[in-house]
Amino acid sequence: MDDIVTLYRRHASAVFRFAWGLSGDRSAAEDLVSETFTRLLTRAPRIETRTALAYLLAVARNAYLSGRRRQRREVPLAEEPCAPGNDPLSRLDDQARLASVLLAVHDLPESERAALLLRVDHDLSYDEIASALGISVAAAKVRVHRARLRLANAMNSNRRNP
Repeated sequence: MDDIVTLYRRHASAVFRFAWGLSGDRSAAEDLVSETFTRLLTRAPRIETRTALAYLLAVARNAYLSGRRRQRREVPLAEEPCAPGNDPLSRLDDQARLASVLLAVHDLPESERAALLLRVDHDLSYDEIASALGISVAAAKVRVHRARLRLANAMNSNRRNP
């Protein structure tokens, strides 16, 4: 039981960021984190601490995909209000850019989005990405590359069409 607590303390925030990146919804991400650690507690074989993060992220992705198959329609939550800052115009511009990037990431195919998030947000190696997604190392590299190209194209077209 202490091992689970240690794993949770060490990796819960990374699993949450990954789940939020996959789902695009904070509430769904929290549910995925709970589901991931519940599955770990009830079904997991003994895992090495060196590979624990990749294993947990793979479990989170599988839980996400299972949920998507069960529930085809989702209702997005309202955005949380932000605290007022010193320069409202600058904050609006930053928020618009962030929303644009998040929308572009969410529009990526799930397989590319997952690979990109594992590489960029979690700094996993291509070997770890391949293991987490159940693909070859070459396929992991291709998915990350394609995701980056799609994001660059989406951001360039957003700049041209404000």
